[in-house]
Parts: sequence; structure tokens; C-alpha cells
Amino acid sequence: MTGHYTRIGLTERIVSFAVLFLILALILIPYAYIIVTAFKEPGEVFETSWVPEQLSFQAWTDVFTIFEFHKFLLNSLIAGLGSAILAVIISLPGAYIFARKNFKFRETFFYLIVGTLVFPFILLIVPITITWIKIGLFNTFTGLWLAFQIFAVPYCVWILRGFFAQLSPHLEEAAMVYGCTQFQAFYKVMVPLAKPVVISVLFLSFLYGWSDFLFSNMLTTGGGPQTASIAIYIATAGGERIEWEMLAVMTLVAGVPPTVVYMMAQKYLSQTFATAT
Repeated sequence: MTGHYTRIGLTERIVSFAVLFLILALILIPYAYIIVTAFKEPGEVFETSWVPEQLSFQAWTDVFTIFEFHKFLLNSLIAGLGSAILAVIISLPGAYIFARKNFKFRETFFYLIVGTLVFPFILLIVPITITWIKIGLFNTFTGLWLAFQIFAVPYCVWILRGFFAQLSPHLEEAAMVYGCTQFQAFYKVMVPLAKPVVISVLFLSFLYGWSDFLFSNMLTTGGGPQTASIAIYIATAGGERIEWEMLAVMTLVAGVPPTVVYMMAQKYLSQTFATAT
């Protein structure tokens, strides 16, 4: 009987490892192909061989010299950082008030704000574009930062409010006993306690600003702050021939900063979502 259960356990482990290997292969094979393509000559891109006959860095050179992809990356960085900082500045006090203060229609207002996350943002493109043109925000970083808040602020308020609501209701009272005003209790006591969550929402807001295509495409033009996602789109639709090796290079380079930031914020993201559950 023991041998029977041992065989069953061994079979389950083999099946589990096989399924995990299949999932891992499905995820990694496309990335591996992109990496290989980035080092191929244009004439080798459509060949069945994975290993290029000769490593070529021509695509990497062309991406930064001819296409000037570094300018788009800088625009993405500014758009992402601005979006993240503005989202935290707006959502941090808002989430605190929704979590710690009692007022009429508090829950109604909160769910109205969070409920905008299910609204299809594409319907807002035309009115936002017209409004931004009229008030001078079209084709500017400020216009992008404000447009990104349509998604970032409700999402950040939702996460931060859940954290503040779990804290002891006596924290502010204890701080005020030691001479703090209510505002000082907020930024000297509550904000430091919320550090992991603040870093998490900073990362999520930065990621949205970095990778956004919809607003970045509609609210900017060729002479404005177009981001890396727009550059990749232009590379696929802007000419008679798609330079696949250059497209692979841009995809790889554009994916590096979010990956690095994620690795830096991973610990705080784990703490945030562990607390939320």
C-alpha cells in the first residue's frame, strides 16, 4: 500500500513539473526569440535558425542613432515619474480621509471614485483631447500627467484606503497628545507607516505612465513628448518595411526600466498585497 501511494505521489510530481515546464516555455520562448532577433542581420530575421550566423549590433546602433529612441525613453521616464508623483500627492490625503474620517455619503463618494476604473477610458479620448487643445495642455507633459490620473488616482485611493482603514484608530490621538496637530499626525505618523504601500502605488502609477499608449498617442504629436510605446508603434506602422530587428531592440530596451523598478519595489509590493488580503 505504501508503494502504491509512493507511485501516485511520484506521478503527481512528474505531471506538475511537466505542466510548469510547459508554462515556463510558453513564457520564455517569445522573449528568447526577441533577444535572438535583436542580434540578427536584416536578411536573417525570417530564417528558421535561432542562432545568427554572425552577431550583429547594427540594429542597436540604428535604434539610437537613426531612430533616436533614447529621446522617447526619456519622455517615457518623465511621463512615468510625473504621473507617479502626482498620483501619490492627490491620492494619499484622499485615501486617508476616506479611511479615517466619518462624513455623510463617505462610502458613496468612495465607490463613485473607484467605480471609474470600470469605465472604458477610450470614450474619454475625444472630449479630453478637445479640452486639452482649448486650455493649452495638448502635446505637453502636464497634459499627459493629468490624463494619466484618470486611472492612477482611483486605483491608488483604493489601495491606500484599505491600508489606512486597518490601522489602529488611536494612532492620531496618541500623536496629538504629544503635541502634534492633526496634519502633523498625518504626515509624521501615518505617512511613514504607509511607506510600503506608497512605494507600491508609486511603482504601479509609474508603470502605467511608462507603458500607456492610448493617451500618449492621442495627446501628443511628432514634435511633442511622445513615449517609447509610441515609438514602437511608429516602427511597426510608419514605413513600407518593418525593421523587425530594430523593433526587437526597442522592445527589449523599453522593458528594462520597468523590470529594474519592479525588482527594487518587489519587497514593498509583496507587503502591500499581503496586507490587502
